[in-house]
Amino acid sequence: MNNFFETQLVYRAILLLVSLYVLVAFVKLPPINGDEQSMFSEMVYGTAWKPFVYRTLLPTSVRIISEATPGTIHNALTEKVESSNFLMLGLEKLKWESKYITEYLIATILMYSSLLGFVYAFRKLFDEIYSSPIWFKNVISIILLLAIPAMFQPNYSNYVYDFPALFLFTLGLLFLKQQNWKNYLILFFIACFNKETIILLTMIFAIHFYNYESISRKIYYRLLAIQLMIFGLIKILLYLIFMSNPGGFVEFHLIDRNYLLFNGYSLTTFTVLLIIFLSIFSRWKEKPKFLKDALWIAVPLLILTLLFGFFDELRDYYEALPVIILLISFNIAKILGIELTSKSERV
Repeated sequence: MNNFFETQLVYRAILLLVSLYVLVAFVKLPPINGDEQSMFSEMVYGTAWKPFVYRTLLPTSVRIISEATPGTIHNALTEKVESSNFLMLGLEKLKWESKYITEYLIATILMYSSLLGFVYAFRKLFDEIYSSPIWFKNVISIILLLAIPAMFQPNYSNYVYDFPALFLFTLGLLFLKQQNWKNYLILFFIACFNKETIILLTMIFAIHFYNYESISRKIYYRLLAIQLMIFGLIKILLYLIFMSNPGGFVEFHLIDRNYLLFNGYSLTTFTVLLIIFLSIFSRWKEKPKFLKDALWIAVPLLILTLLFGFFDELRDYYEALPVIILLISFNIAKILGIELTSKSERV
């Protein structure tokens, strides 16, 4: 098996196929048009409800590319789809409108690219944290991909900004670990247009680099202030642009939805959560400090989701996924007897 997964051509073929499966599952169950307040066409053309419309990076990119696409291509694609009963049946199952087929195709390409970018960023982050056999890194990255569909839930919607959020947050973790401040700030600026949870990177920065001797207090507070300023200004800008859209700045769900969680949960759910919890915290002292500091984002994620999201909606915890997988990778390596060493922290 080792030699099999060390063959990069084989690994890349598996990666592309598994990523395609994840993408199809993402747009199919549940469909990205499953929420009436964030319908795809309304997200793209800026008329969706707040706060969903604030997550505009991919939708705006789709609109710009679509507007730059010649009308003849739009018409040809629409005619091709509407003339095929098979394709129309497929669109019906996905809840896609044929008149927006160009936008859907552009969005699909961007989401697929974001998914591949997520794996690329994860592998680079893995290399920054661990030294391991290449086959093990390949296997872990496939496990990472296969873990994503487990977070799709039929009673909740998927959103077009989910895969970009995974990609940008993981890339932000990589730049933080590398102390690549120029690229980090550029990425942070861009990611603020995708989802507000990017501010959790600032929390990781504040915790992890607080006592780093290689970063002076002046640089530390300057970088912290720049991030807070970028985040605040972009949130104000988005608020002003979409001021007239229906909805509020946030949605409060503690009373209308999350109180139902006290009705109990299944033994299967308890078992899975217990295994994940034990895998994360076993051998805790041996695990890399960067990952242990990064895991603190689970606290605000849980609190914010309890108040403003759906506590049992797993996609709300995407930002913690790469950190959790990296922490669990340490345990998997130990169980399998694999030489996995943590790289020393740059202080």
